[in-house]
Amino acid sequence: MDDKMKKGQVTIMIIVAIAIVAFILIFFLLKTKIKIDLPGGSESVFDYESYAKKCVRDYTEEALDLMIKQGGFLQPKNGKLFNNTNIEYLCYSKANYEKCVNQHPLLIKEMKIELKEYLGPKIKECLLDMKRDFENRNAQVLFNSENPEINVDFNDDRVNIEIDKEITIKKEGETRNYNKLNVEIQSPIYNLATIASEIASQEAKYCYFEFVGFGIYYPRFSVNPYSVSGETRIYSIRDNKTNKIMSIAIRSCAIPPGF
Repeated sequence: MDDKMKKGQVTIMIIVAIAIVAFILIFFLLKTKIKIDLPGGSESVFDYESYAKKCVRDYTEEALDLMIKQGGFLQPKNGKLFNNTNIEYLCYSKANYEKCVNQHPLLIKEMKIELKEYLGPKIKECLLDMKRDFENRNAQVLFNSENPEINVDFNDDRVNIEIDKEITIKKEGETRNYNKLNVEIQSPIYNLATIASEIASQEAKYCYFEFVGFGIYYPRFSVNPYSVSGETRIYSIRDNKTNKIMSIAIRSCAIPPGF
């Protein structure tokens, strides 16, 4: 009887010892992770990616919304004021009764260039803020260059931002290295700009865009023209999936007031 009790006690002690060892291992594994605070109080391990992605996404979404409202541009150079918004002319003719000339035959390319130029200093400031924030938490942040290399691409229903910049983060003897960061943002701006380009092209050829027939073939989108002073048409292009509306201005075969 005593032998059985001794064996039972030994078994229990072995189980308890295994549990203690496992607990200690888990504790030290968690403790050795390098934690760097993110804005808002959350913590993560070397979470440069979460920090940068949030910053890039916020700036990009803000810029995309403005571009959609203003005919594809952050700073329209030849626009028409409509509902307190300056909307870029995509096709324009100074003369009355004459077909317009497409002002932006490479619209999507121009949009990508402008967005890239806008994001450059914004992303640079994002990374500098991150550097200051992480260093306040006893991490060392090293950049290989002052300005990040940025690439912007538009695709169906999304915008891709690629940041090419070597970043090294060190803390408590551990080091993490980063190179490229990709941020994908859901947006119909490419789809809307493609339709806007088609409207400008048809207006340049025919002084008209067949918006009713277009809506039948492409029910996802609704196109509606609004006449302004009889000389300018503002086209409203709605993506019925996201309810985003792109507005563009057209002056083609304009009829002067009084006729």
